[in-house]
Amino acid sequence: MLRTASVTIGSCFLALLIILSLMSSKQAARDRQRQEAIRQWEMENAEEAALQQKAPRLAPAVQEVRADPNYNADKDIDDLRSSDREVVNEAIQRIQSHRACKAVPDLLYLLETSKDDYIAGISAQTVAVCRDRSAYDTIVDQFLRRDDTPSMIDAIGKIETSDERVPEKLDRLISEPNPDEDVPRFASHVKSQFHLVQNVGHQ
Repeated sequence: MLRTASVTIGSCFLALLIILSLMSSKQAARDRQRQEAIRQWEMENAEEAALQQKAPRLAPAVQEVRADPNYNADKDIDDLRSSDREVVNEAIQRIQSHRACKAVPDLLYLLETSKDDYIAGISAQTVAVCRDRSAYDTIVDQFLRRDDTPSMIDAIGKIETSDERVPEKLDRLISEPNPDEDVPRFASHVKSQFHLVQNVGHQ
C-alpha cells in the first residue's frame, strides 16, 4: 500500500512538473511575441517621426524606402505558406522592414485565414505599412472580430477609417482589464491618434 501511495505521489509530482513546464513555455512565447510587437511599434514610430521631420526638405520620391538589391521578396512570400510559425513570423518581419508591398495579397490571405492572432496582427501591421487603401476594410473587420494583440491595434492606428466601432472598441480595450498589459497602452496611443485626426478634420 505504501508503494502504491509512493507511485501515486510520484506520478502527481511528475504531472505537476509537466504542467508547470508547459505554462512556463507558453508564457515565454507570449513574452517574445509582445517584445517583438513592441520593437516593431517603436521602430515604426521612430521612422515615421524621422520622415515627418525631413518632409519639408525632401521630395516625396526621396522619402520612399530604397530597395535593397540583395533582398529576395519572393523567397519571403513563399515562406508565408510555411507550416513553421517562426518561419512565417520572420518572413513577415522582413517583408515589413523592406516594404515589400508585392506581398500584400498573400498577407491579406494570412490575415483572413490564420487562426493565430499574433500572425494575423503582424500581417495587418505590414499591410497597413504599405498604405494599401483597398485593404483597410479587411483590417478593420479583423480588428473587430479577433482577440486583441498590440500589432493589430498598431495596424488600426496606421490606417484611415470612419467605422465608429473602431474607437468604441479602443475605449473598451483601454478601460477593461487585459492579461496583456501592452494592449491598453497601445489602444490608448491609437485612440489619441484618432482624436488628432478628428481635430484636424474639424479645423
